[in-house]
Amino acid sequence: MKFLKSCKIASREIIRLIHSSNKSIFDKTQKGFGGDVSMNIDLLAEQIFIKHFSKQGNIYSEECGLLDNNKNKTFVIDPIDGSFNISNAFPYYGSSIAIKKNNKVIKSFVVNLATGDYFYKSKNRRIENNIFYNKKITPSINEIILFEKAYANIDICKKLAQNSIKYRSPGALALSLALAHRCKAVIFKGDIRDFDIAAGLHFNSHLNIKIENNIILVAKRKKDFDILSNILFKG
Repeated sequence: MKFLKSCKIASREIIRLIHSSNKSIFDKTQKGFGGDVSMNIDLLAEQIFIKHFSKQGNIYSEECGLLDNNKNKTFVIDPIDGSFNISNAFPYYGSSIAIKKNNKVIKSFVVNLATGDYFYKSKNRRIENNIFYNKKITPSINEIILFEKAYANIDICKKLAQNSIKYRSPGALALSLALAHRCKAVIFKGDIRDFDIAAGLHFNSHLNIKIENNIILVAKRKKDFDILSNILFKG
């Protein structure tokens, strides 16, 4: 449980930064390794994770790329998932960390930094809780579809509308994937990057998942998965 404990400590440090009086943390800097323009908070959050995990393994992060520490495991990190949301004070943003060994995810942690809710999975444990309060997270909603990057995929939006399928596009892929078991489905189309998806998909690896043509579909129920597969992959 050392990994989980370190993740929770790092998350609290990042939350304190977000709620500090230093507004320069939201200033834009340069493009990170992943291709997006970074804010100071992205870089600061990354440094917090590096501080906690660089002695334990290699680091592969959205901002800095690969830091090879000659270890047999790698921490795949998205320091701030949902940067646009956090810069606009929309409470749907988080952090995502997966541990890979022999190119396979063995542990994962995703946290909503706005609420403190976290999602952790190892070989023998799967936990949903809160880093501030020991509480049971609310049960599945099941009828909500999360469609990440809908704004860039008008063709899919039209297909969903033709089939009278409603969706929401909250803007934090790792967090949405971690919530897939509580939704009807999660859809994404765009550049698929390991630090965006590794932890969230690992947490919900027991669900129905298909990745093809830069599209990710995750659904809890087989019938929903089949309906959406026909729309997304065969239409």
